[in-house]
Amino acid sequence: MKTLNILALAFLAFGTVACHPALFDDISNADVTVEENGDIEYDGNIITVKKGTPVNFNLAGSPDFITFFSGELGHQYAYRNRMETNLDDVVSSKLKFRVWAQYGVVRQGEENSMKDQMQILYVTENEDKTPVFPGLSYDFEKDSVMVEKEIAWQELVHASQMPTVVNSNGVKSIEVDLTSYKDKKFTMAMVLNRGQKEAPANSTAEGKTLVQSTWHFEDMCIETTWKNGRVTNQYAGAFGFTPVNMKNKTVFDDHSDNVYQMPSDMEYGAVKAGVEGYWNFNNIASGNIDISGAAENKLWKYSWLVSDYLNFASTVEPDQGVKIKDINLPVTSYEHTYNKVGTYKATFVMTNDNVYDAQQKVVEFVINVVESL
Repeated sequence: MKTLNILALAFLAFGTVACHPALFDDISNADVTVEENGDIEYDGNIITVKKGTPVNFNLAGSPDFITFFSGELGHQYAYRNRMETNLDDVVSSKLKFRVWAQYGVVRQGEENSMKDQMQILYVTENEDKTPVFPGLSYDFEKDSVMVEKEIAWQELVHASQMPTVVNSNGVKSIEVDLTSYKDKKFTMAMVLNRGQKEAPANSTAEGKTLVQSTWHFEDMCIETTWKNGRVTNQYAGAFGFTPVNMKNKTVFDDHSDNVYQMPSDMEYGAVKAGVEGYWNFNNIASGNIDISGAAENKLWKYSWLVSDYLNFASTVEPDQGVKIKDINLPVTSYEHTYNKVGTYKATFVMTNDNVYDAQQKVVEFVINVVESL
């Protein structure tokens, strides 16, 4: 009896599948049409529309899913799977950020909490394409000597462009054109107190030394403009920055209050809060990096931050479509407005999909957007 029951269930299941091989309507019945009016002309798959006029697309059939690509920048069907592009498509690449110094004083002579305290450097490859900077080995004794003494770093941001006034009213907006380096091995570095200057005496407070400023970098990114007009931003979190903590073996008395904030890797680690002399990566994904200096009567700090080779072609994300229908969202029409004159390829991707079968139909329109009809 048990065997007969199992056989009966098997035949029932086979019969159900056989009667419903797809369990959805044929996708070929799905279609898209456009409503014409005084500002829209529709001829086959070519639509001419006045700028700023909503285009109403009528959706026929009953596909389970519909995704719409408008053809505008960032929404082109042809680029839906793109993860990287060709360097020849790069029109320009710029390093952009804001920087400001917090705390301290600025006086004539050596009484200055920020002068020459932050340098932004770079190095690129040799003429034979071999790198000048081979990358960190994570042997700290070798790396510290290489970074400090062996690499012929060049100035990426001139000292005259850096802040000269402490606190946020001295913020500087920096922009550096890197387009000529887009096909080269390019390494960037930032250095706190490269000259290892000692804390100067404070002439207005007997027996005290000057504060060493804290430095804030905001919205640091590489802004890339592509041939198709698209602009993308790669933020500092993708630069592969690694601290080289030059004074990691020095015991600073101002670290006694930050025992639990210290990095687990004292040689190459960053912190998530303000610890004097250590790079703060708490918001690096958004392009924000900080490094705290020293309070009065404390030893001034010295540290490097070194990037990987910057990749100028990895800033592209796949273009995205808009989901306008799924099995829980029935629709019979969709409206989209083009606000810029130009020619676009609008694409509707209609899909039926279940455990037994999958079907897809793509419907495309050429959209000519004009000032007037």
